[in-house]
Amino acid sequence: MRIRSDLKIVIFLIAVANVGHPGIVSAHEPLFGLGPHTVGQFAWALESEFERSHGVWANHFELIYGITPDFAVTAALPYVFENEDGEPGFADLGIRGKFRFYRRDYLNGSDGFALHWGIKFPNGNRLENRGSGTTDYLLGLSFGRESRKHYAFADVRYQIKGSLENLKRGNAIHFDVAYGIRPLQLEYLQPDLVLLIEILGEVRSKNYLNGTEDLNSGGSIISIAPGFLLSYRNVMIKGGVKFTLLENLNGLQDKPDAELVFGVEFHMPPFK
Repeated sequence: MRIRSDLKIVIFLIAVANVGHPGIVSAHEPLFGLGPHTVGQFAWALESEFERSHGVWANHFELIYGITPDFAVTAALPYVFENEDGEPGFADLGIRGKFRFYRRDYLNGSDGFALHWGIKFPNGNRLENRGSGTTDYLLGLSFGRESRKHYAFADVRYQIKGSLENLKRGNAIHFDVAYGIRPLQLEYLQPDLVLLIEILGEVRSKNYLNGTEDLNSGGSIISIAPGFLLSYRNVMIKGGVKFTLLENLNGLQDKPDAELVFGVEFHMPPFK
């Protein structure tokens, strides 16, 4: 059986993402939220992350590049595997930027704040459930504190959703508060484990169809997500599960299901 051309690209990207390079430490950040860490000037990172969300399995390929010590850009391209609504293929491409505007280093710790912004393009096939069909935007602010043993993160994001034909999709506000702990304080040449717990919230505005408010849209969700980060030198393996704690969705809507994340990330030396 002949392998599809887009599947060949997936195999190639996985192969590339699994070629490590020693010498650079992986970053610690939330799994489902945002953090202020940047990769460093001219440094770059590759990530392959399997996710299950809304009943669909996808692998997110990400390429991160540090333009300055405090400014990095990310290109994210999901590959959606075969599901009930369509064939496998690439979904909407996202481009994100991060600017760390504040950093304070002290003995065995560091604090940081960063601004985030992004755009998602409608290149995925909407009819086969691989894209929204709209151009969406993201604005956000994040905080992170890292010490020898403890981690703390917080972020807020505003998602601006585009319109499609006669449908105006409601915007959303997301927030995340996370705490992490390193149970074993090991050295650089030993595997490093960080355990995370995240509390996440989402507030959705209602949709409008032909100028009329859709009563079966919008609402709020609060979730909890335990996870882990296991790194060795420049390689990190990470995973987590997000469960709904409380939901208050308007009208008749599908209940949110659990989201799964499992990924591998490689940080590379400066390239210019």
